[in-house]
Amino acid sequence: MVKVKLGVYDYAEMARFKGIVFDLDGTLIDSEVDFVKMKQNMIGVLEEHGVPKGKLTPQMTTVIIMENAEKYWSEQGKAESEKVYLRDEMTRIMDQGELEAISTLTVIPGVQETVKKLKQRGYKLAILTRSHHKYAEEALKKIGLEKEFDVILGRGETPQPKPYAEAMIYAAKALGLSLTEVVLVGDHHLDSTCAVNAKCNFIGVATGPRGDKSWEINRPNVILPSVYDIPEYLERNGL
Repeated sequence: MVKVKLGVYDYAEMARFKGIVFDLDGTLIDSEVDFVKMKQNMIGVLEEHGVPKGKLTPQMTTVIIMENAEKYWSEQGKAESEKVYLRDEMTRIMDQGELEAISTLTVIPGVQETVKKLKQRGYKLAILTRSHHKYAEEALKKIGLEKEFDVILGRGETPQPKPYAEAMIYAAKALGLSLTEVVLVGDHHLDSTCAVNAKCNFIGVATGPRGDKSWEINRPNVILPSVYDIPEYLERNGL
């Protein structure tokens, strides 16, 4: 056993990991989801239903957009029936934007070989994404990895989404493992922040579309060039 530094935490004397939880977009696949257009469509509908214009921007994450919308709804005393309608409409807009991108997505080089290698070595594997479950399933099917993952968790399938701790806590439980037995792998600070919040181990990969800007906060101590480098890293560190 070795001492490993991942995320902003110091984890001492960790045993070999039993599970690996992967982010999807930017980590396993390159996707052409038009997130700006998606968020503009969301904001347009929300502004039509009482959110003050200019308070929401496409630079916000979808999680922050919805948290702000919920705050305004509470302040305005909006009826629960309208809240339910708007939440469903936001989900529909996000689902549509993601599913439209399936035909154009590509696998990051080395991912297929790596995932199968990790599976053969006995690791339990999971997907933890803020995208729709159907999108994740179709993406994995397109790259030939739909049978390699024990758990797929998409939007709305965890108590809270990344970067909240509950997302990773739920993912570990779904694998039947403790947080000390799993490592989260991702390309963005939303992923590393989720690991920090859950106090679990994290490995960053440098394949995200924003490059080094992905780590504006909670920059991990371990950033590998890509998922392809994970098996060798784990073996070298006895994990």
